[in-house]
Amino acid sequence: FLHLVPIQILNDNAVVAVAEKVVDSKDDIEGESESCLRPRRNSNAAVKSPLKPPFINLGMPKMGSSSLHNYFKCGGYKSVHWRCGERYCSECIREAVQAGLPPFSKCNITDIDSYAQIDRGPENLVQVNYLNEIVGGVPNATFILTFRNMTKWYMSMNNWQSIHSSEINMRQRFERANITGLPRGVGRNVSEFSHFYCEYVKRVREEVAKYPGRHELIEIDIEDPTVGWQMEEVFGTNHACWDKKNAAKHNGTVSVDELQRRY
Repeated sequence: FLHLVPIQILNDNAVVAVAEKVVDSKDDIEGESESCLRPRRNSNAAVKSPLKPPFINLGMPKMGSSSLHNYFKCGGYKSVHWRCGERYCSECIREAVQAGLPPFSKCNITDIDSYAQIDRGPENLVQVNYLNEIVGGVPNATFILTFRNMTKWYMSMNNWQSIHSSEINMRQRFERANITGLPRGVGRNVSEFSHFYCEYVKRVREEVAKYPGRHELIEIDIEDPTVGWQMEEVFGTNHACWDKKNAAKHNGTVSVDELQRRY
């Protein structure tokens, strides 16, 4: 049970503090041996030679894909970001998987080092809906799983609207999309998004672990102030190449009634 202080307006910092308590309590109740909402220490951080491409981001929209794309481009890698040549990556991946072919075989691009975003928003989350086929269908890869504070992610999606739709935001699109692990109508608050992402993280870890020596999984917190150095340690590209892109500006206040509805 969450006790809310009897004031009319809370700022973003207060919202984040409240939601972090909810998330922490959820982890404690579940008894997770390792958090599904925080990155694990990368087991290959001690490896002296940098990881090799292709680098495939399995993270969610508004979780650092633009920063990953710019990081790898800065390092001299050939990177794509939601568009694979003349097609959307999600479309050619879905088409290939449904045809029983390797996941990137229909994308008509070659020598790509980094797939910084392979989805096209909530309606085309191929990394979620076709996770097994993607992980099992590439001969070798370094998969990347991004993390951030769940409330900040939720707020970022609430504040992001496509130029093609002025009526619904990305959070609402998630709620309507009917995603594996997030049925239509679910995704109305931070708690539901936290549960969805937690279960997805577990799936990713279990699936990549089926291919030891073939795949690597790198987990990063995009809000960690040392993330640039962590990226340099495992990928070899200078830490100065890391920077957060597309950071949304959030409304500075939220009513208590709205806070109660969310949590």
